[in-house]
Amino acid sequence: MKIIYFGGNFEFQYKDYSIDKLAKDYRAEILGDVNKLLHTPNNMSKTVGLGYDLFYCGPYYFYEEGVDGSSIVSNEYSMVDWCTDAIFLIDNTNIPGTITEIIHAAMLRKRITIFYVKKQLDEGEPENDICSSNWYPLEFAKLEAGATLIECDNREIAKELIYNYVQSLKK
Repeated sequence: MKIIYFGGNFEFQYKDYSIDKLAKDYRAEILGDVNKLLHTPNNMSKTVGLGYDLFYCGPYYFYEEGVDGSSIVSNEYSMVDWCTDAIFLIDNTNIPGTITEIIHAAMLRKRITIFYVKKQLDEGEPENDICSSNWYPLEFAKLEAGATLIECDNREIAKELIYNYVQSLKK
């Protein structure tokens, strides 16, 4: 049985939220229904089935539930604890929550796959194998937990690769 946590930022600022924007998120597309992303399930395992022996455990879009920051962090921390596999979509934005989730998953030695959007590195950048503004936590996850890193030209390609990867897990 695989229980997957899908980390990464949303493509919109929280103040700009709309159901239509959330529906374009890669997690909503994988779940097949944006409403499944809006609220944590009430079942015992708090998961959504994706296929035989394949489940989604989070994150969910908590802001509709009116929870505070502490509750969000606590919930997502528990979801990373619960998952067997952590899949992340990383772009080159400031993503402290996602970085924390990657480190947490790496410390727990979860199976980690990171699809990251490549960027041109500066001349002075010490890392030249991982072309990402967030190279340090990606390198940490690789060293600590053997994370698989997949470089992508843009976010749309990363989303497509994640979708195909999940489809392969369903077989």
